[in-house]
Amino acid sequence: MEQSNAKIGELMKTKLDQSVPSITFNKVWNKHKSRNRNILGLRRVIAIPSMALIGLVFLTLVGFKLIAIEDKIDYPFINDQQVIGKWQAVDCVQNINDFNPDKKSEQGNLFIKALVFIKEGPMLKAFDGSGKLEPSTFTWTEGMVLNKQDKTASKYEIKAINGTTYMFLESKGGDYIYLHRKPPYFVLAKVDDADYSNNKLTAIEDKVDYPFVDDPQLIGIWKSVDFVKTIDEFEPGVISCKGDLLLTQFDIAENGRMSGLTSGSELPEGFLTWTQGLIIDKKHKTASQYKIKELKGDTYLFYEWKSGDYSYWRMTPEYYVLKKVK
Repeated sequence: MEQSNAKIGELMKTKLDQSVPSITFNKVWNKHKSRNRNILGLRRVIAIPSMALIGLVFLTLVGFKLIAIEDKIDYPFINDQQVIGKWQAVDCVQNINDFNPDKKSEQGNLFIKALVFIKEGPMLKAFDGSGKLEPSTFTWTEGMVLNKQDKTASKYEIKAINGTTYMFLESKGGDYIYLHRKPPYFVLAKVDDADYSNNKLTAIEDKVDYPFVDDPQLIGIWKSVDFVKTIDEFEPGVISCKGDLLLTQFDIAENGRMSGLTSGSELPEGFLTWTQGLIIDKKHKTASQYKIKELKGDTYLFYEWKSGDYSYWRMTPEYYVLKKVK
């Protein structure tokens, strides 16, 4: 079966890339895997069914564009006192009425172990069996869990069954986002009504004590031109970011020295340093990867933007795109 799937995948990749569609097979597959690592799914990687992929190939070959669903996520916060507290994952079902407390539908391990709803909208999550709570990319408002990174709004419904309170939460993964399939429901049981507001957030701290390794192609003046979710999404001359760019310029010199400009202030020399492949912020303990690409006759720097969303909320960093001007 695995060998057959590999052949199908190889054939589809060839057909998609030869048909000059709006997006290649690799981009679709990488996006799908990336999203399924972050959504309320069952496993870290959920394979797209073969028939769905074949349908995707057909649509692409006949000229349709692959359009990712982006839910409305800019909802005001409305309180829902009944959701505040900790919820333990117990099952995943296709329809709410399929759930049977005495018989588990999903026989595998559930990806998310627990969710915590905090006053005013923040959320915590537990991914492993230890039950350790960590910051999440999710927020909530009455009736919905919002994922700012994947741009999904998952509805929830609460039911009391046999003396236990359950939440049925839409699980919007790659099959929903790219293939427009109806999401299944994650089932969670209420554990407590505790206030987790004082749960301290632990920031990620990258390794920052790297030796200096030269990279002559990095030296120069770079001006910001865009901000994108992934490197492959950037197209020269096309602006993806609709707002103003916070980071506006890097001045990168020899031996790891660099300075820069933001829309509101100057980054002094010494605030950031660099070594081959990394731009390092020792104060906030982040090591951001960079990549240099030649596109349509110009040189671009793709710089991982590790803000508080990365350090505290574990969100996948996006990229500033800077064009070399000198």
